[in-house]
Amino acid sequence: TRSSDPEDNRRGGELLRQLVSRDHTDIRVLSLYAFNAFEQQRFGEAVAAWEMMLKLLPAGDARRAVIERSIRLAQEK
Repeated sequence: TRSSDPEDNRRGGELLRQLVSRDHTDIRVLSLYAFNAFEQQRFGEAVAAWEMMLKLLPAGDARRAVIERSIRLAQEK
């Protein structure tokens, strides 16, 4: 759930950026960061995070299909 306060959303995004910069191999953090960026219409950042996730996930992981679909959607924006 997003806050109705833009400052809350800005701070949340900043915290996620800090977490990603600390550990860019944490799938959960990358996922949160990507979806937050997408919701904020920062599509390039979202795609970059999802592409990083694809590099980290094993080939047969079911999450790959959702991520690939999300990338296509972001690239269409």
